[in-house]
Amino acid sequence: MIAFFFFFFRETSPDAFPERLRIAMENQNIDNKTLSTRSNVSLITVQRWLRGMYEPRHATLPKIANVLNVSTDYLCCIED
Repeated sequence: MIAFFFFFFRETSPDAFPERLRIAMENQNIDNKTLSTRSNVSLITVQRWLRGMYEPRHATLPKIANVLNVSTDYLCCIED
């Protein structure tokens, strides 16, 4: 399952996830600190996601999607 998850990140532009994450955060008026708290990750981790330095772990992705009220497929750039 993890290989499947990372396959989609690798097939898209390197900036695709950070851009989707940024858009979803803006749509929900959620800042970095709020996302980190509600997703139970560090603020630095969120900042690294937004810079494209890291990708979220498979187990964390549903938490992010839930906080931002989007699907995991949207965040992974599988759907629009």
